[in-house]
Amino acid sequence: MDRRWLGAAAATPLLWAAAGAAQAETTISTAVTTPVATATANSGAPDDLTIASGGSVKPTGGTAVTLNSDNDVSIAGTAAITDANGATALLIEGGRTGEVTLSGTLTVDESTAVSDTDGDGDNDGPFATGSNRHGVRVTGSEAFHGSIVQTAGSITVEGNDSAGVSAETAVDGSIRTAGSVSVTGTRAYGVHAASTVGGDVRTTGSVAVLGEGAVGVAVDENVGGKLVLGNAVTATGYRYTTRPSDTSKLDADDLLQGGPAVRIQGSVQGGVLVDAPPPNNDADEDDEDGDGVADSAETTGVVTSYGQAAAMQIGGADAIRLGAVGTGADAYGLVIKGTVQGGGIYDGVSGLGVEIGGRGGAVDVQGGVKVDGQVSATAREAGAVALHLKAGASAPSLANSGIIQTVVAADGAVAARAVQIDQGASALWLTNNGTISTTITGTKGSAVAVADAAGSLRQIENTNRISATFVLPDDAEDGAVIDGETIALDLRANTAGVTVRQTANADEDITPAIVGDVLFGSGDARLELLAGTLNGKVAFGAGADTLVIDGGATLRGDLTDAGGGLAMTIAEGRLTTTNTGALALTRLDLGSEGELVVTADPVAGTATRLNVAGAATLADGAKVGLRFETKLTEPASFTLIDAASLDVQGQLDDSLLTEGPWLYKTSLRADEAAGELIADVRRRTAAEAGLNAAEASAYDAVFEAFDRDEAVRDALLDKTDAEGFRSLYDQFLPDYAGGLFRIMASANEATGRAIDETEALLPRRGMRVWAQEIGVIHRQDLEGADGFEAGGFGFATGVEATDTPLGALGLQASFLNVTVDENGAAAAEKLTGSALSAGGYWRNQMGGLHASAGLTGGYAWLQGDRAVVDTDAGLTREASSEWNAVTAAAHLGLSYTAEAGRFYAKPLVQADYFYFKEDGRTESGGGEAIDLAIEARTSQQLAAFAGVAFGVRFGDPETMVWRPEVTVGYRALTGDGPDATTAQFVSGGPSFTLAAPELEDGAAVLRAGIRGQSRYFDLALEGGGEIRDDYEAYDARVTARLVF
Repeated sequence: MDRRWLGAAAATPLLWAAAGAAQAETTISTAVTTPVATATANSGAPDDLTIASGGSVKPTGGTAVTLNSDNDVSIAGTAAITDANGATALLIEGGRTGEVTLSGTLTVDESTAVSDTDGDGDNDGPFATGSNRHGVRVTGSEAFHGSIVQTAGSITVEGNDSAGVSAETAVDGSIRTAGSVSVTGTRAYGVHAASTVGGDVRTTGSVAVLGEGAVGVAVDENVGGKLVLGNAVTATGYRYTTRPSDTSKLDADDLLQGGPAVRIQGSVQGGVLVDAPPPNNDADEDDEDGDGVADSAETTGVVTSYGQAAAMQIGGADAIRLGAVGTGADAYGLVIKGTVQGGGIYDGVSGLGVEIGGRGGAVDVQGGVKVDGQVSATAREAGAVALHLKAGASAPSLANSGIIQTVVAADGAVAARAVQIDQGASALWLTNNGTISTTITGTKGSAVAVADAAGSLRQIENTNRISATFVLPDDAEDGAVIDGETIALDLRANTAGVTVRQTANADEDITPAIVGDVLFGSGDARLELLAGTLNGKVAFGAGADTLVIDGGATLRGDLTDAGGGLAMTIAEGRLTTTNTGALALTRLDLGSEGELVVTADPVAGTATRLNVAGAATLADGAKVGLRFETKLTEPASFTLIDAASLDVQGQLDDSLLTEGPWLYKTSLRADEAAGELIADVRRRTAAEAGLNAAEASAYDAVFEAFDRDEAVRDALLDKTDAEGFRSLYDQFLPDYAGGLFRIMASANEATGRAIDETEALLPRRGMRVWAQEIGVIHRQDLEGADGFEAGGFGFATGVEATDTPLGALGLQASFLNVTVDENGAAAAEKLTGSALSAGGYWRNQMGGLHASAGLTGGYAWLQGDRAVVDTDAGLTREASSEWNAVTAAAHLGLSYTAEAGRFYAKPLVQADYFYFKEDGRTESGGGEAIDLAIEARTSQQLAAFAGVAFGVRFGDPETMVWRPEVTVGYRALTGDGPDATTAQFVSGGPSFTLAAPELEDGAAVLRAGIRGQSRYFDLALEGGGEIRDDYEAYDARVTARLVF
């Protein structure tokens, strides 16, 4: 036994012997300004001393209350001293027997005010100016035979080299704080057990220290019971523990480094527990963890260091031992049910959660470390470690069912580790049923979840998540790439052998996962994936290695073996190797529910090749697939398996090949005599790819260009079915379906109908003005990029003279905005245009016969933002262009109105010609695989309409007449229609031409409207449309005429 245990153990009987003697009690219930002591409390005689809740002892210096006899002290009131160095609120002399109970206020502070002396907006100067101040202090050469128990209240101390509770000689009983302890000053302590403690050290109230080198709870000598941390313990040297938005204003005295929140340099026989209330699994049980405290009264231990010091530091110059906290599930020397967290906060300051060892003396953690809560470390522009076993540390088992995580944000290269085992430390088993993760927000550095530099781990079992990842920062530049390593398990130092096993979680909603690389050393390594996923590189060393995949597990990543001694079994699950080249195996067993997907690099002419020294067995039902790293330009064959003995049991199942790129057509063949399994690959034809005629015309050009951008290439090669492939493929194409032309033509036709209208009640003299609002919608419901939905809204106006010899002559102008959305286009894609046109028109009426004609010309401003987006691949590319166009339109109308009382019928014919000439344009911003140069287009069409309008008149011609009207007819198209679109990738390659889908020759038209007429104004409202197979067109307009 450690000799430091003997003093605490031998003195304990004295405590019980003294407890039997009945004592009187002296109570202070008023304000006292002179020191008091138990030795003279009762008129100069020894006595128990109580300071009641209304009482106080406030001398100007020295010691307020002294326990210097075999008596008890209870403080429910106040013991306080201000502005006195060397002051103590309660002094306990060693060699005495008694009990100390605190529920009031103990304060030793100073009146010095902190101010902003340099006017920079934050306070300056030291946190404290006085020194050597204590709330509770135990001194002497002999042990204090009793306990110090704070049940409530507060202990507040301000001073350098000071402490809230300082046991500088042995305490046979326990030290317990359930109120608050707050100490401010350089080298301050919250609770400091500088000598042995026979019972527990337990903090169930908050402990907070502020100052350079300040330590929250320090156990520097042996503890006979437990160290229990059941509330917040916080240490920092920072003036601000929340990072301000502008750190440039901070001075050096704002950024001082504190000490650890908890420091353990002595052995703790009952282990270290960061406590938390247990889960409420039994509503009828008040104390489910059996610790003697009602669960509802328990608080959670949160140990926090703001700065570079560890939140919990275990170890010193001498060898120490942490005994087990309990039995069964708690048979570990360190049990963390609450939280231990270290955060650097400011740039360049590392974060550290738990540190064990590395201080010169050995640290033996009986049973190991168990985390049910959370251990974390955070930093900015610096490294961080959540759980760090340094030289001299020995923890047989690391068991995590909570969270062990490190989170770092940095622009430069940093090293972040969730669990790190240094050379000279030892841990044999790691079991994870929670989360072990490391995340770096940035692009550089090394993110490692578990790093075993000691090579001591012999077995790792995972049923939840072990991950190492990078995350791009929000302000990352477009195209930023990750240039750092992500390692889930770094076992390269292992020479004695290790087993990594991943099994199913008892909770069916949790899928076990390892994210990041798994790197083995030269010892025999065994990787068993019996459930879940592993995404990352797996590198076996020079040993006799084994890979087993079963239970539906999947492994995806590069697979290598340095020694060629790998035996592989895929019973039920999938292995996807993402690297090419030869992989030497001793044997290969692919079970009936096993799947093997290998990678080909057609540009290099290589593929994953399994060279099996022994037998390769493919059971009946086994599946083999092929993925591609680069573009295949010519038909090729790849040898996937080359074995001394190949046994294909039954028919090869090539259904997995359908999960390869849809762009390629692959088949398998086995040559058992040669021991080879071979894949034959070629590009699909456009018809096999499911493309229509227009899409097919661009197939060769897209195929030649798509690999000029790796992200674009990978996204297209990841498409494994016709629908997904075509959806992404269509985004490579420019607009060609004619939506822009058709919506412009439709709007011009609607404007033309405004000049057709008769205005029987308006005077036929003088000048008139008119205005019209136009809304049009077109929908072409075809598959792929042939389809679109287009909309336009515009305004037209005119002025006319009605009493010329030729009839009405007028001038008109219009402005139109249009938008075209192609089927399947990404949300970011836009095709918009604005057109301004002007012209003249003629209209005349001779009895019931009405004729009109108009001619306009215009100019259009057009903009296209073509987006290529694949959310699954994280791909976004945008190609933008601007161009112009000229328009010309002609309109002819002829109608005859036959009346029968209030009713009338009006046969009518109309003809509209529209000409639309667009400039060529060149896209930019999408990159070499996307940007197109598109040639000029000239589109034109003639639309002819014949129909009959039926209407009825209501009202008085002297005041107002209303005319509801319905028009039915037939509209036919002739002419070229939308011009074909010819384009070429800017980066080179063949040009291609996309023809717009043709519409049927004609379609029925139905319109309805109402018109109000008087001698002063004419108002018309009309809407209608035409419907063809796969095509719909609708328009609405409001026209008003006024006389002036």
